[in-house]
Amino acid sequence: MRYLILGLLCIGLNGQAAVWPNKNQWNERWEQRFSDWVAKEFGADFFTRGPYAGIRHDCADAVYYARLIFAYENRLPFAALNGRLSNSSGEFDHLPARQRLRRFIDQVGNGVSSVTIMQDTYPIALERKHFRPGVVAALPRRLKDGSEQPGHDQIVTRVERNGVVHYLKSTVPAKVQRLEHTTLVSFIPERKGGSFRWWKQPGQFNQAERRLPGYGIDQYDLPSASEGIYADALQQKLALEAEPKQAKLTRLSGEICHQIQQRVGSVDEALAFKRKIGSRCMDYAEYDAYSTPSRDGKIKKALAHLRLTATGSESGSLDTISPYLDQACGRIQYQPGKQISAARFARRLLAGQVAYDPNQNAAARWGDAEPEKLGCKVFY
Repeated sequence: MRYLILGLLCIGLNGQAAVWPNKNQWNERWEQRFSDWVAKEFGADFFTRGPYAGIRHDCADAVYYARLIFAYENRLPFAALNGRLSNSSGEFDHLPARQRLRRFIDQVGNGVSSVTIMQDTYPIALERKHFRPGVVAALPRRLKDGSEQPGHDQIVTRVERNGVVHYLKSTVPAKVQRLEHTTLVSFIPERKGGSFRWWKQPGQFNQAERRLPGYGIDQYDLPSASEGIYADALQQKLALEAEPKQAKLTRLSGEICHQIQQRVGSVDEALAFKRKIGSRCMDYAEYDAYSTPSRDGKIKKALAHLRLTATGSESGSLDTISPYLDQACGRIQYQPGKQISAARFARRLLAGQVAYDPNQNAAARWGDAEPEKLGCKVFY
């Protein structure tokens, strides 16, 4: 009987399965392969088509999942939450291999956030050798007391010869959705609140960050009087050739159009949710999911950058940039039967006539009417 029990114990131990087996180990060759994979394979429809369709995600989830899925496909170790969560776990060993992966993805998604990504990555030098696809842009969010904390994440997918950086990003609430593309640098790195970062390998969590490959803090030393000024300095730092001014004006105008179009979808979702809950005010989690202060702020920053490029001043005349916006956007349908030009929306936004509060009606959300006095708490 004793030998039978020992035999059963051995079978149980040997039968314990990791989420996937580690057959390779991270090194610079695999880091470059990860970068190449992000550039070629991690597209806007990554979670809506193909083998990973149907995976829900928000901004932090999406960038973590890129690293996780590459590690899974290449049998590399993956760890998050400062190493506390890894693919070596046998928690799901009762499931088939593919189900183990999906359960592990859900577990990671439930545990990670824009805050944890600051533990799982480290600041990267602004050199093209290191600043490459796979870099995480962790965007800080300014709080009411003036401090900053991590608030949003997006992943670098391409760096052009002219220094323009392409990103993919997700948004809240977590759901099955396409990733959004942008070339906007709508933040200034802050040491604790967010910056450009690279992934820690599982064996690096206890090492000093300054000793990790490509570590650098030069991103904190660029001119940072505003987001537009910082974006130009970053582009110049990474550029091998200049971006023509006309091309830049066209690019920035197109980005603003895209941001406004995305806002249409976000407001529509908020209005639909508001109809669902009736007259009840949204709680904090709902407000956080359906309000648009961050999105509206990014449009303002993009407008300032466009004015800086066109006039040399971020407070330059809106009349100067209106032709570029009109050519890039045309008329934008923001509600059934209602259209607006990007220039007119920009004037409303900058005048404070556009509400980001998701409890407000459509007219207030787009500046067609004054906000209603609803008595609902405005959380930020």
